[in-house]
Amino acid sequence: MSGNDFGEIGSINIGPGTISPRDFQADAVELDYYVAVLILEATSDAADHEPLYEESFVLLKAESEEEAKEKAVEHGKQQETSYQNENHELITWKLKQIIEVKLLEDATFDDGTELYGRFFRNYQAYSSFEPLTEEEA
Repeated sequence: MSGNDFGEIGSINIGPGTISPRDFQADAVELDYYVAVLILEATSDAADHEPLYEESFVLLKAESEEEAKEKAVEHGKQQETSYQNENHELITWKLKQIIEVKLLEDATFDDGTELYGRFFRNYQAYSSFEPLTEEEA
C-alpha cells in the first residue's frame, strides 16, 4: 500500500466516545480540581407541596475557574428532570443556583483532605437547616 492509498481510505466512524481532544495535544494543559456547590429545587403541581432543596457538592476537573463554572452549570442542567411520583403528582427538579465554584488547593485526596469549607457569621440561620428524615426525602 503506498502513501497515496491512505487518502482513499477515509475515516472510520467509531460513534460517540470519551476521547478528549486534550489527549492528543503535544503540550497538554494540566487540569485542576474544583468543587462546585449547587442548589437544586423540587417543585410540584400538588396543592400542599412545600419546595424541597438539595445542596450538592460536585468535583470537577478544568483548566480554569471559568471552565469549572461552565461545567458546574452543565452538571446542574443535566440533573434537571420531571416525573410522576407515587401519588401521580408531577415533580420537577431544576437547577436553582450555583453557590460557589472553588479551586481545591490540596488535590491529593488523602484521608482527611478538606474538599470544601466556607465561613459564615449567622450560626442561628445555619443551624435552622435540619436534615430530612428518610420518610420526608
